[in-house]
Amino acid sequence: MVKNRFGYNRSKLKLITNMAVPLMLTQFFQIVFQITDQAIVGRLKVEDFAAVGVASSFIFLITGTIGMLCSAFNIVGGQYFGENNIKKFGESFNVTMSISVIIGVLCEILILGYGTKIMENIYGLHAETLSVAGEYLKVAGLTIGINLILFNFSSYFKNINKSHILVYSLTAASIVNVCVDFVLVHGKFGFPELGATGAAVGSVIGYTISLILSIFFFQKYKIFNYSFVLNKEIFYRLFRLYIPLALQDLIEYALFAIALTAFVSRMDVHLLAVYTIIVTLTELFMIPMYALSGVCMTLSAQAYGKEPQKGTEYTGLSCVFLLALLFPLALIMIMFSSPIARLITDKENIVLIVHQVLPIALAANIINGIQMIFRSTLQAINLEKWVLLYSSFICGISLVIIYLMIEYFKLPGLYIGLGICYLGLSLGYIAKIKFNFKLKYK
Repeated sequence: MVKNRFGYNRSKLKLITNMAVPLMLTQFFQIVFQITDQAIVGRLKVEDFAAVGVASSFIFLITGTIGMLCSAFNIVGGQYFGENNIKKFGESFNVTMSISVIIGVLCEILILGYGTKIMENIYGLHAETLSVAGEYLKVAGLTIGINLILFNFSSYFKNINKSHILVYSLTAASIVNVCVDFVLVHGKFGFPELGATGAAVGSVIGYTISLILSIFFFQKYKIFNYSFVLNKEIFYRLFRLYIPLALQDLIEYALFAIALTAFVSRMDVHLLAVYTIIVTLTELFMIPMYALSGVCMTLSAQAYGKEPQKGTEYTGLSCVFLLALLFPLALIMIMFSSPIARLITDKENIVLIVHQVLPIALAANIINGIQMIFRSTLQAINLEKWVLLYSSFICGISLVIIYLMIEYFKLPGLYIGLGICYLGLSLGYIAKIKFNFKLKYK
Protein backbone atom coordinates (compact mmCIF):
# COMPACT_ATOMS: atom_id res chain seq x y z
CA MET A 1 0.00 0.00 0.00
CA VAL A 2 2.81 2.40 0.90
CA LYS A 3 4.51 1.57 -2.38
CA ASN A 4 1.36 2.40 -4.36
CA ARG A 5 0.62 5.49 -2.30
CA PHE A 6 3.98 7.17 -2.79
CA GLY A 7 4.98 5.67 -6.12
CA TYR A 8 7.88 3.83 -4.51
CA ASN A 9 10.24 1.69 -6.50
CA ARG A 10 13.98 1.14 -6.42
CA SER A 11 14.70 2.97 -9.67
CA LYS A 12 12.87 6.14 -8.61
CA LEU A 13 14.46 6.14 -5.16
CA LYS A 14 17.90 5.58 -6.67
CA LEU A 15 17.36 8.41 -9.16
CA ILE A 16 16.28 10.85 -6.44
CA THR A 17 19.19 9.80 -4.23
CA ASN A 18 21.75 10.11 -7.02
CA MET A 19 20.58 13.64 -7.75
CA ALA A 20 19.88 14.88 -4.21
CA VAL A 21 22.93 13.64 -2.29
CA PRO A 22 25.50 15.51 -4.43
CA LEU A 23 23.40 18.68 -4.15
CA MET A 24 23.25 18.34 -0.36
CA LEU A 25 27.00 17.74 -0.13
CA THR A 26 27.65 20.75 -2.34
CA GLN A 27 25.49 23.04 -0.21
CA PHE A 28 27.06 21.72 3.00
CA PHE A 29 30.60 22.36 1.78
CA GLN A 30 29.61 25.80 0.55
CA ILE A 31 28.25 26.74 3.98
CA VAL A 32 31.46 25.51 5.65
CA PHE A 33 33.66 27.48 3.26
CA GLN A 34 31.36 30.51 3.50
CA ILE A 35 31.81 30.57 7.27
CA THR A 36 35.60 30.20 6.83
CA ASP A 37 35.60 33.00 4.27
CA GLN A 38 33.63 35.25 6.64
CA ALA A 39 36.18 34.53 9.37
CA ILE A 40 38.98 35.75 7.06
CA VAL A 41 37.14 38.90 5.96
CA GLY A 42 35.88 39.45 9.51
CA ARG A 43 39.38 40.42 10.60
CA LEU A 44 39.32 43.54 8.44
CA LYS A 45 38.40 46.94 9.84
CA VAL A 46 34.78 47.20 10.90
CA GLU A 47 34.03 49.62 8.05
CA ASP A 48 35.58 47.29 5.47
CA PHE A 49 33.81 44.23 6.87
CA ALA A 50 30.49 46.08 6.82
CA ALA A 51 31.12 47.23 3.23
CA VAL A 52 31.78 43.67 2.05
CA GLY A 53 28.64 42.46 3.81
CA VAL A 54 26.40 45.11 2.24
CA ALA A 55 27.87 44.82 -1.27
CA SER A 56 27.83 41.00 -1.29
CA SER A 57 24.21 41.00 -0.07
CA PHE A 58 23.31 43.33 -2.94
CA ILE A 59 25.01 41.00 -5.44
CA PHE A 60 23.27 38.00 -3.89
CA LEU A 61 19.87 39.69 -4.23
CA ILE A 62 20.44 40.62 -7.88
CA THR A 63 21.83 37.20 -8.77
CA GLY A 64 18.95 35.40 -7.06
CA THR A 65 16.27 37.47 -8.80
CA ILE A 66 17.78 37.20 -12.27
CA GLY A 67 18.76 33.59 -11.59
CA MET A 68 15.11 32.54 -11.71
CA LEU A 69 15.63 32.57 -15.47
CA CYS A 70 17.72 29.44 -14.96
CA SER A 71 14.89 27.89 -12.95
CA ALA A 72 12.70 28.57 -15.97
CA PHE A 73 15.22 26.68 -18.11
CA ASN A 74 15.22 23.85 -15.56
CA ILE A 75 11.46 23.45 -16.12
CA VAL A 76 11.31 24.12 -19.87
CA GLY A 77 14.45 22.12 -20.58
CA GLY A 78 13.27 19.32 -18.30
CA GLN A 79 9.98 19.04 -20.19
CA TYR A 80 11.80 18.89 -23.53
CA PHE A 81 14.23 16.33 -22.09
CA GLY A 82 11.29 14.24 -20.86
CA GLU A 83 9.86 14.34 -24.38
CA ASN A 84 13.26 13.11 -25.58
CA ASN A 85 13.38 16.25 -27.73
CA ILE A 86 17.12 16.82 -27.40
CA LYS A 87 17.11 19.45 -30.13
CA LYS A 88 14.67 21.68 -28.22
CA PHE A 89 16.44 20.90 -24.94
CA GLY A 90 19.68 22.11 -26.50
CA GLU A 91 18.02 25.21 -27.95
CA SER A 92 16.53 26.15 -24.57
CA PHE A 93 19.96 25.71 -22.94
CA ASN A 94 21.66 27.81 -25.63
CA VAL A 95 19.08 30.60 -25.42
CA THR A 96 19.24 30.72 -21.61
CA MET A 97 23.03 30.69 -21.67
CA SER A 98 23.15 33.44 -24.29
CA ILE A 99 20.76 35.63 -22.30
CA SER A 100 22.85 35.01 -19.16
CA VAL A 101 26.01 36.17 -20.91
CA ILE A 102 24.27 39.35 -22.12
CA ILE A 103 22.83 40.07 -18.65
CA GLY A 104 26.21 39.46 -17.01
CA VAL A 105 27.95 41.93 -19.34
CA LEU A 106 25.22 44.57 -18.92
CA CYS A 107 25.26 44.23 -15.12
CA GLU A 108 29.03 44.72 -14.97
CA ILE A 109 28.86 47.77 -17.25
CA LEU A 110 26.12 49.22 -15.06
CA ILE A 111 28.11 48.53 -11.90
CA LEU A 112 31.30 50.07 -13.29
CA GLY A 113 29.42 53.21 -14.19
CA TYR A 114 26.91 53.54 -11.36
CA GLY A 115 27.76 50.93 -8.71
CA THR A 116 28.95 53.36 -6.03
CA LYS A 117 25.98 55.66 -6.67
CA ILE A 118 23.59 52.72 -6.34
CA MET A 119 25.17 51.75 -3.00
CA GLU A 120 24.84 55.31 -1.76
CA ASN A 121 21.20 55.74 -2.77
CA ILE A 122 19.98 52.37 -1.53
CA TYR A 123 21.98 51.91 1.67
CA GLY A 124 23.04 55.47 2.60
CA LEU A 125 26.55 54.34 3.57
CA HIS A 126 29.11 56.65 5.14
CA ALA A 127 31.89 57.93 2.87
CA GLU A 128 34.61 55.48 3.97
CA THR A 129 32.33 52.43 3.92
CA LEU A 130 30.80 53.57 0.61
CA SER A 131 34.22 53.84 -1.02
CA VAL A 132 35.18 50.30 0.01
CA ALA A 133 31.78 48.89 -1.01
CA GLY A 134 32.05 50.56 -4.42
CA GLU A 135 35.51 49.12 -5.10
CA TYR A 136 34.42 45.66 -3.94
CA LEU A 137 31.33 45.81 -6.13
CA LYS A 138 33.27 46.74 -9.28
CA VAL A 139 35.24 43.50 -9.07
CA ALA A 140 32.70 41.17 -7.44
CA GLY A 141 30.01 42.31 -9.89
CA LEU A 142 31.60 39.94 -12.41
CA THR A 143 30.25 37.05 -10.34
CA ILE A 144 26.67 37.93 -11.36
CA GLY A 145 27.19 36.80 -14.93
CA ILE A 146 29.44 33.90 -13.95
CA ASN A 147 26.87 32.63 -11.46
CA LEU A 148 24.07 32.81 -14.01
CA ILE A 149 26.14 30.67 -16.37
CA LEU A 150 26.88 28.23 -13.52
CA PHE A 151 23.15 28.03 -12.70
CA ASN A 152 22.52 26.96 -16.30
CA PHE A 153 25.21 24.29 -16.13
CA SER A 154 23.71 23.12 -12.84
CA SER A 155 20.29 22.66 -14.47
CA TYR A 156 21.90 20.88 -17.41
CA PHE A 157 23.82 18.43 -15.22
CA LYS A 158 20.72 17.72 -13.11
CA ASN A 159 18.68 16.96 -16.21
CA ILE A 160 21.22 14.47 -17.55
CA ASN A 161 21.58 12.94 -14.06
CA LYS A 162 25.16 14.10 -13.49
CA SER A 163 24.59 16.10 -10.29
CA HIS A 164 27.84 14.81 -8.80
CA ILE A 165 29.72 17.17 -11.12
CA LEU A 166 28.39 20.09 -9.05
CA VAL A 167 30.26 18.73 -6.02
CA TYR A 168 33.54 18.90 -7.92
CA SER A 169 33.10 22.32 -9.50
CA LEU A 170 31.55 24.24 -6.60
CA THR A 171 33.72 22.66 -3.90
CA ALA A 172 36.82 23.51 -5.95
CA ALA A 173 35.51 27.07 -6.30
CA SER A 174 34.99 27.38 -2.55
CA ILE A 175 38.48 26.07 -1.74
CA VAL A 176 40.13 28.42 -4.24
CA ASN A 177 38.03 31.33 -2.98
CA VAL A 178 39.09 30.77 0.63
CA CYS A 179 42.77 30.34 -0.28
CA VAL A 180 42.90 33.44 -2.49
CA ASP A 181 41.06 35.46 0.16
CA PHE A 182 43.57 34.37 2.80
CA VAL A 183 46.46 35.43 0.57
CA LEU A 184 45.12 38.69 -0.86
CA VAL A 185 42.95 40.08 1.93
CA HIS A 186 45.83 40.11 4.43
CA GLY A 187 48.79 40.11 2.02
CA LYS A 188 50.35 36.69 2.70
CA PHE A 189 53.36 35.08 0.95
CA GLY A 190 54.58 38.35 -0.52
CA PHE A 191 51.31 39.27 -2.21
CA PRO A 192 49.90 42.81 -1.75
CA GLU A 193 47.38 43.40 1.04
CA LEU A 194 44.21 44.26 -0.87
CA GLY A 195 41.66 44.08 1.95
CA ALA A 196 38.06 44.02 0.74
CA THR A 197 39.13 44.14 -2.92
CA GLY A 198 41.13 40.96 -2.29
CA ALA A 199 37.94 39.27 -1.13
CA ALA A 200 36.24 40.31 -4.37
CA VAL A 201 39.14 38.97 -6.44
CA GLY A 202 38.95 35.70 -4.50
CA SER A 203 35.24 35.34 -5.33
CA VAL A 204 35.81 36.00 -9.04
CA ILE A 205 38.75 33.57 -9.28
CA GLY A 206 36.86 30.90 -7.31
CA TYR A 207 33.78 31.06 -9.52
CA THR A 208 35.95 31.18 -12.63
CA ILE A 209 37.56 27.89 -11.59
CA SER A 210 34.06 26.44 -11.18
CA LEU A 211 33.15 27.77 -14.63
CA ILE A 212 36.21 26.19 -16.25
CA LEU A 213 35.41 22.82 -14.65
CA SER A 214 31.76 23.08 -15.71
CA ILE A 215 32.78 23.78 -19.32
CA PHE A 216 35.17 20.80 -19.20
CA PHE A 217 32.45 18.44 -17.94
CA PHE A 218 29.92 19.89 -20.39
CA GLN A 219 32.27 19.00 -23.23
CA LYS A 220 32.74 15.55 -21.76
CA TYR A 221 29.03 14.82 -21.33
CA LYS A 222 27.51 17.04 -24.00
CA ILE A 223 24.53 15.81 -25.99
CA PHE A 224 24.46 18.89 -28.23
CA ASN A 225 26.79 21.76 -29.18
CA TYR A 226 26.55 25.22 -27.65
CA SER A 227 26.03 28.21 -29.91
CA PHE A 228 25.10 31.80 -29.13
CA VAL A 229 21.47 32.06 -30.22
CA LEU A 230 18.28 33.95 -29.30
CA ASN A 231 15.42 31.80 -30.57
CA LYS A 232 12.16 33.79 -30.42
CA GLU A 233 9.92 30.84 -29.56
CA ILE A 234 12.18 29.57 -26.75
CA PHE A 235 12.81 33.09 -25.49
CA TYR A 236 9.07 33.75 -25.20
CA ARG A 237 8.43 30.47 -23.38
CA LEU A 238 11.28 31.10 -20.94
CA PHE A 239 10.26 34.71 -20.29
CA ARG A 240 6.59 33.78 -19.80
CA LEU A 241 7.66 31.29 -17.13
CA TYR A 242 10.30 33.59 -15.63
CA ILE A 243 7.85 36.35 -14.68
CA PRO A 244 5.74 34.33 -12.19
CA LEU A 245 8.83 32.53 -10.86
CA ALA A 246 10.63 35.82 -10.25
CA LEU A 247 7.56 37.39 -8.63
CA GLN A 248 7.15 34.27 -6.47
CA ASP A 249 10.76 34.60 -5.34
CA LEU A 250 10.36 38.34 -4.72
CA ILE A 251 7.23 37.90 -2.59
CA GLU A 252 8.22 34.81 -0.61
CA TYR A 253 11.95 35.34 -0.16
CA ALA A 254 12.29 39.12 -0.23
CA LEU A 255 9.14 41.01 0.79
CA PHE A 256 7.92 38.31 3.20
CA ALA A 257 11.40 38.02 4.74
CA ILE A 258 11.70 41.81 5.07
CA ALA A 259 8.35 41.94 6.88
CA LEU A 260 9.46 39.17 9.27
CA THR A 261 12.71 41.00 9.96
CA ALA A 262 10.74 44.16 10.70
CA PHE A 263 8.57 42.25 13.20
CA VAL A 264 11.58 40.63 14.89
CA SER A 265 13.56 43.88 15.09
CA ARG A 266 10.92 45.27 17.44
CA MET A 267 11.50 42.50 19.96
CA ASP A 268 13.70 42.54 23.01
CA VAL A 269 17.41 42.46 22.10
CA HIS A 270 17.80 39.02 23.74
CA LEU A 271 15.01 37.55 21.59
CA LEU A 272 16.61 39.16 18.55
CA ALA A 273 19.86 37.39 19.42
CA VAL A 274 17.99 34.09 19.81
CA TYR A 275 16.35 34.58 16.42
CA THR A 276 19.76 35.18 14.81
CA ILE A 277 21.15 31.97 16.34
CA ILE A 278 18.14 29.89 15.27
CA VAL A 279 18.44 31.22 11.70
CA THR A 280 22.09 30.11 11.71
CA LEU A 281 21.25 26.65 13.11
CA THR A 282 18.44 26.03 10.63
CA GLU A 283 20.74 26.69 7.65
CA LEU A 284 21.96 23.12 8.03
CA PHE A 285 18.34 21.96 8.31
CA MET A 286 17.47 23.70 5.05
CA ILE A 287 20.06 21.83 2.96
CA PRO A 288 17.93 18.72 2.20
CA MET A 289 14.86 20.92 1.73
CA TYR A 290 16.42 22.95 -1.08
CA ALA A 291 18.10 19.91 -2.62
CA LEU A 292 15.00 17.71 -2.76
CA SER A 293 12.66 20.48 -3.93
CA GLY A 294 15.09 21.23 -6.76
CA VAL A 295 15.39 17.56 -7.67
CA CYS A 296 11.61 17.15 -7.59
CA MET A 297 11.22 20.14 -9.93
CA THR A 298 13.63 18.63 -12.46
CA LEU A 299 12.16 15.13 -12.35
CA SER A 300 8.57 16.38 -12.37
CA ALA A 301 9.27 18.53 -15.44
CA GLN A 302 10.85 15.56 -17.22
CA ALA A 303 7.97 13.23 -16.30
CA TYR A 304 5.42 15.86 -17.37
CA GLY A 305 7.18 16.31 -20.70
CA LYS A 306 7.20 12.56 -21.27
CA GLU A 307 3.62 11.92 -20.14
CA PRO A 308 1.63 14.77 -18.46
CA GLN A 309 -0.36 12.53 -16.10
CA LYS A 310 2.93 11.34 -14.59
CA GLY A 311 4.08 14.86 -13.68
CA THR A 312 3.49 14.25 -9.97
CA GLU A 313 4.93 10.75 -9.67
CA TYR A 314 8.08 11.88 -7.83
CA THR A 315 6.34 14.23 -5.37
CA GLY A 316 5.21 11.76 -2.71
CA LEU A 317 8.50 9.87 -2.66
CA SER A 318 10.44 13.14 -2.42
CA CYS A 319 8.35 14.10 0.63
CA VAL A 320 8.92 10.73 2.29
CA PHE A 321 12.66 10.96 1.58
CA LEU A 322 12.74 14.48 3.03
CA LEU A 323 10.91 13.49 6.21
CA ALA A 324 13.23 10.49 6.64
CA LEU A 325 16.15 12.94 6.64
CA LEU A 326 14.62 15.78 8.65
CA PHE A 327 13.10 13.89 11.59
CA PRO A 328 16.40 12.32 12.80
CA LEU A 329 18.25 15.58 12.13
CA ALA A 330 15.63 17.52 14.12
CA LEU A 331 15.92 15.12 17.07
CA ILE A 332 19.71 15.45 17.09
CA MET A 333 19.53 19.25 16.92
CA ILE A 334 16.98 19.38 19.76
CA MET A 335 18.98 17.00 21.95
CA PHE A 336 22.18 18.99 21.48
CA SER A 337 20.67 22.44 21.04
CA SER A 338 22.30 23.87 24.17
CA PRO A 339 25.89 22.72 23.40
CA ILE A 340 25.50 23.85 19.78
CA ALA A 341 24.15 27.25 20.84
CA ARG A 342 27.11 27.67 23.24
CA LEU A 343 29.44 27.46 20.25
CA ILE A 344 27.87 30.71 19.07
CA THR A 345 27.23 32.53 22.36
CA ASP A 346 28.29 32.28 26.01
CA LYS A 347 25.12 33.96 27.30
CA GLU A 348 23.26 31.23 29.23
CA ASN A 349 19.92 33.03 29.20
CA ILE A 350 20.05 33.13 25.39
CA VAL A 351 21.10 29.46 25.23
CA LEU A 352 18.09 28.55 27.38
CA ILE A 353 15.64 30.36 25.10
CA VAL A 354 17.21 28.74 22.03
CA HIS A 355 16.65 25.34 23.65
CA GLN A 356 12.98 26.21 24.26
CA VAL A 357 12.17 27.75 20.87
CA LEU A 358 14.23 25.56 18.51
CA PRO A 359 11.75 22.60 18.48
CA ILE A 360 8.96 24.91 17.29
CA ALA A 361 11.23 26.43 14.65
CA LEU A 362 12.27 23.01 13.36
CA ALA A 363 8.64 21.80 13.24
CA ALA A 364 7.72 24.85 11.15
CA ASN A 365 10.65 24.20 8.82
CA ILE A 366 9.64 20.56 8.32
CA ILE A 367 6.24 21.76 7.06
CA ASN A 368 8.10 24.33 4.96
CA GLY A 369 10.08 21.54 3.29
CA ILE A 370 6.87 19.74 2.34
CA GLN A 371 5.31 22.84 0.80
CA MET A 372 8.53 23.55 -1.14
CA ILE A 373 8.34 20.12 -2.80
CA PHE A 374 4.66 20.49 -3.72
CA ARG A 375 5.28 24.04 -4.96
CA SER A 376 8.16 22.83 -7.16
CA THR A 377 5.91 20.12 -8.60
CA LEU A 378 3.16 22.59 -9.51
CA GLN A 379 5.67 24.95 -11.12
CA ALA A 380 7.13 22.06 -13.12
CA ILE A 381 3.72 21.10 -14.57
CA ASN A 382 2.90 24.61 -15.84
CA LEU A 383 0.85 25.80 -12.86
CA GLU A 384 3.33 28.50 -11.83
CA LYS A 385 0.80 31.34 -12.22
CA TRP A 386 -1.66 29.64 -9.89
CA VAL A 387 1.17 29.09 -7.37
CA LEU A 388 2.03 32.79 -7.52
CA LEU A 389 -1.54 33.92 -6.86
CA TYR A 390 -2.25 31.38 -4.13
CA SER A 391 1.06 31.84 -2.28
CA SER A 392 0.70 35.65 -2.41
CA PHE A 393 -2.76 35.34 -0.84
CA ILE A 394 -1.61 32.94 1.90
CA CYS A 395 1.56 34.93 2.67
CA GLY A 396 -0.46 38.14 2.97
CA ILE A 397 -2.91 36.58 5.45
CA SER A 398 -0.07 34.87 7.29
CA LEU A 399 1.74 38.15 7.94
CA VAL A 400 -1.30 39.37 9.88
CA ILE A 401 -1.46 36.07 11.81
CA ILE A 402 2.28 36.15 12.54
CA TYR A 403 2.09 39.75 13.75
CA LEU A 404 -0.72 38.85 16.17
CA MET A 405 1.05 35.68 17.32
CA ILE A 406 4.20 37.66 18.08
CA GLU A 407 2.18 40.16 20.10
CA TYR A 408 0.89 37.39 22.36
CA PHE A 409 3.62 34.72 22.29
CA LYS A 410 6.76 36.67 21.29
CA LEU A 411 9.38 34.60 19.43
CA PRO A 412 7.57 31.24 19.71
CA GLY A 413 4.59 32.98 18.14
CA LEU A 414 6.71 33.83 15.10
CA TYR A 415 7.42 30.18 14.39
CA ILE A 416 3.87 29.08 15.20
CA GLY A 417 2.64 31.65 12.69
CA LEU A 418 5.18 30.44 10.11
CA GLY A 419 4.01 26.88 10.69
CA ILE A 420 0.42 27.96 10.02
CA CYS A 421 1.56 29.73 6.84
CA TYR A 422 3.48 26.70 5.54
CA LEU A 423 0.60 24.38 6.44
CA GLY A 424 -1.84 26.57 4.52
CA LEU A 425 0.48 26.54 1.51
CA SER A 426 0.96 22.76 1.71
CA LEU A 427 -2.76 21.96 1.95
CA GLY A 428 -3.59 24.28 -0.94
CA TYR A 429 -0.85 22.80 -3.14
CA ILE A 430 -1.94 19.22 -2.36
CA ALA A 431 -5.57 20.07 -3.13
CA LYS A 432 -4.58 21.72 -6.41
CA ILE A 433 -2.54 18.70 -7.51
CA LYS A 434 -5.40 16.31 -6.70
CA PHE A 435 -8.01 18.53 -8.37
CA ASN A 436 -5.86 19.09 -11.46
CA PHE A 437 -5.16 15.35 -11.80
CA LYS A 438 -8.82 14.42 -11.33
CA LEU A 439 -9.97 17.08 -13.79
CA LYS A 440 -7.58 16.15 -16.59
CA TYR A 441 -6.71 12.48 -16.22
CA LYS A 442 -9.61 10.69 -14.55
